[in-house]
Amino acid sequence: MVSIQSPVTGSGYIPAVFFRSRGRHRALAPAQPATPTPAEPTTPPVAKPVAEPVAEPATTLQPPPEADPRFGRLYKTLVRAMWGPERTPEEPAYDPDLARQLATDVRRVRALSEFAARVSTGVSVQRAQAATVSALCERGLSHDARAFLLGMTPDRATDEQRRIGLGQIFFHAGSFELGWQEFDGIDPATLAELAPVEAATCALRTGHDDAATVIAEAVLDAADGPRAADLTAVVGLAGRFLVSGQEKLAGRLVEHAETLVRSESSEADTGLLRNLRRWTHPAPAPQVPSGAIPVGVLDYYQPDFGRSSRNVGDYVQTLAMLGNLVRFRGTRFTGTEGLGELASMLQGRVRPELELPGGDAQVHLLPVSRDFSTGDQLPPDTWALAFGWHLHSTFAVGHGLPYHPHLNPIFLSFHLSSLAALDEATVAYLRDHGPIGCRDHATVDLLLAAGVEAFFSGCLTTTVDAVLPDPPPEEVRRPRIVAAVDLQPWQLRGIKREYEVLTHIGPEHRVAGLDDGVRTAMALLERYQRTYRRVVTSRLHSYLPATSLGIVVGFKPRKAGDARFDGLLGMKPDAPEFVAMRDRIRGLIAEIWPLVLARAPKNEVYARWRTLTEPLVAQARDRLAAPSAEPRPAYDLPAALDRIRAASHSFGPPAAADATEVIMSSDANFARLLPVTIESMLAHASGPVRLWITERGFSAETREEIAALFPDLAITFLGFDHVDYGEITRMLRHISIATMDRLLVAEALPELDRAVYLDVDTVTLDDVAELARTELRGAPLAARIGTQSAFDQWWKAGDSLTAERAADLRRMVAQRHRFDFRTFNAGVLVLDLARLRADRFAEEFVPLAGKWGFNDQDILNYYTGDGYARLDDRWNTYALHERVAGARIVHYAGAGKPWDPGLVPHGDLWREYAERVAVRRQRLRPLAAG
Repeated sequence: MVSIQSPVTGSGYIPAVFFRSRGRHRALAPAQPATPTPAEPTTPPVAKPVAEPVAEPATTLQPPPEADPRFGRLYKTLVRAMWGPERTPEEPAYDPDLARQLATDVRRVRALSEFAARVSTGVSVQRAQAATVSALCERGLSHDARAFLLGMTPDRATDEQRRIGLGQIFFHAGSFELGWQEFDGIDPATLAELAPVEAATCALRTGHDDAATVIAEAVLDAADGPRAADLTAVVGLAGRFLVSGQEKLAGRLVEHAETLVRSESSEADTGLLRNLRRWTHPAPAPQVPSGAIPVGVLDYYQPDFGRSSRNVGDYVQTLAMLGNLVRFRGTRFTGTEGLGELASMLQGRVRPELELPGGDAQVHLLPVSRDFSTGDQLPPDTWALAFGWHLHSTFAVGHGLPYHPHLNPIFLSFHLSSLAALDEATVAYLRDHGPIGCRDHATVDLLLAAGVEAFFSGCLTTTVDAVLPDPPPEEVRRPRIVAAVDLQPWQLRGIKREYEVLTHIGPEHRVAGLDDGVRTAMALLERYQRTYRRVVTSRLHSYLPATSLGIVVGFKPRKAGDARFDGLLGMKPDAPEFVAMRDRIRGLIAEIWPLVLARAPKNEVYARWRTLTEPLVAQARDRLAAPSAEPRPAYDLPAALDRIRAASHSFGPPAAADATEVIMSSDANFARLLPVTIESMLAHASGPVRLWITERGFSAETREEIAALFPDLAITFLGFDHVDYGEITRMLRHISIATMDRLLVAEALPELDRAVYLDVDTVTLDDVAELARTELRGAPLAARIGTQSAFDQWWKAGDSLTAERAADLRRMVAQRHRFDFRTFNAGVLVLDLARLRADRFAEEFVPLAGKWGFNDQDILNYYTGDGYARLDDRWNTYALHERVAGARIVHYAGAGKPWDPGLVPHGDLWREYAERVAVRRQRLRPLAAG
């Protein structure tokens, strides 16, 4: 049953529908669908988990949609409780920034209270510490977790505890390699007690399966002792070992977890435990009737219950898929979990003009887990249409591809959601089973860049009208009612007509079987047909199926540039592009499926698929190769350079002929920190240095003070105050526009051919002249390789752009670079300035800031791709993530700086050079006084 959201409260669900009438809200009884909707089950199907784990809601404060004096009192009470009466205004007005800060403080207090609560019950300090680090990370407070950890582990005697805590922080950040570096070498029994899930996951994700197994065995060995792991940890481990292919170990962990269940155990843990038993202790495999062709139907259950779909839109896709299979009049259907009866019912609903002759075969339908098909019991040569959103993470260990070896997929309406999971095995699998029909152009471009044949098929839900009757005559409908599906409150205010508020999201969909889910989806679409003249929605699988039914839809996605919508926006009923998409999908299935029903050999089916889609692949390649559709913004480089030179100021002695050229960038906010960076660099330089500082907002006094602190250093300040790069949507919160200015130094300093660039948040511990001599081997720059997928970064970059600019960005990335490579960190660079000028870097690439919202690191990575020289990691050691023994430059990259309140790793290094600068300032004061 579709949950209906109340526009009165803006949250929660009630069994009625509301619409706006003359400024008031009026309740309506839900209309009954033509086809009865199955009753919501009080308990889920046997094959499904019996309860949904309830995640702790995020602590947020939002004003109600209508004024309510109770909110004001609650708000004041919270502020007073958190900050004390002396900081609380008498009548605090609601302020979004204040509310966000208050919410952060509440999360922090709740997480830190874990420590006292656990210690007060007799838990060891070590276990309480580990629990508190996890609680902070789970609430998005990793910097606080790091500061808490450092405060709790101040000396070498607690180094092991610190390593475990850092491993936990890296685990929660998804940095599994860094996490395993911390966990590796620690006694497995200690890890089993303090961080079993985090350590085992990091081991599995980095290929140390044997080490992960040892941790799990240690958990089982300690089952009855004082160091025993709790139910949450044991269940989490069981899921991870199940997904990683160690079913027997997972089964033992499940059996142990069942002995830990108590009356006070959380429903999240017990529900997940029951869900896992489906796979660790499976029922006998279903038997396929003799002579029947096994056909898989993608389902949305999986071991990691919190990742299972709770969106009825997924079942709309399944309805559309089945609607294509049942068009063949001669096909007879059986199946497990009611799928045979469902397909037979749908076969009787096919529009006469869409029926197809032939297909004389018996088909046995089987549910197949989209995200964990390898755990299913499937007979050989099970065919399936593979569609929809793919590569959900399962327990942060596995993904849905490759599929079960017995499954023969035909990919159509396929979308990738996680690029980082597109590993070599998955790419090879897609190549073997291609060409891949993709739901959106973004997925097409990505796969082509990875060497996978792909084409744009569009969305399968455009064909859903095949099994839905024509709507009733317009005079029978209530033409004034608008369906508002999953809209934000501000979007509701823009609807001028009377409307009903619906949602596609609900926990009941997570426990529904395929039969119930598809029937619910069908009832929803029939309601669309019968009740609404128009739909306004943020959901793709409301927008496209409603359009298929002839309903005018206002599609209001939360992010127009989201990759999911590339090629799908602006569709209207009977519009040529919509009709072409629908006909293309139907035509491909109508051509390929008879071969499956005729039991053609697998290689023959795939050969026919390649022939059918060859023209579509060619079209996709031509589209990818086309020039950029988005012109570069107007950018007056000569004028910018003139202003930079006019605002330059030089100090100190003339530069030596053999001086090492160093560039730094800063604005007025970081000017006080710049001397520390300079001090550390000069302390280890083996020869003369000339320093170039691109600056914004510096006063004459600031420039003079820095020059006076280092009187023997040749310094030139380059003024960038008036240089504008356009709108930069990807500027990180902890950096400023000044970091962009490094992009113009090649043109601003035409006399230089090579230079070193250093971020302000660095401490240099070795000779910068040696760094400058790094062999570039023809590359335009040298930098430390990072940990992030380049394509993943650009994929997400489009989210903040218009649909057109986002599509252009992703296509041009796929055109320029082969999938995939890791980005570099631009905090420490060796630059071939002559090469940058020869490549017209400033003219061709700097304008990408205004075109696509790129920051400086984005632009540099787009320019080089994988063609940059790898800098020794010691020249850019991350203070927050790594041990600094042997480091040549320590970089405080990311949030959490040594000059801010709170502890950060290796902050003492920064403070050491800050004290040296303080001594220099002391020496200047007598001179200034004189």
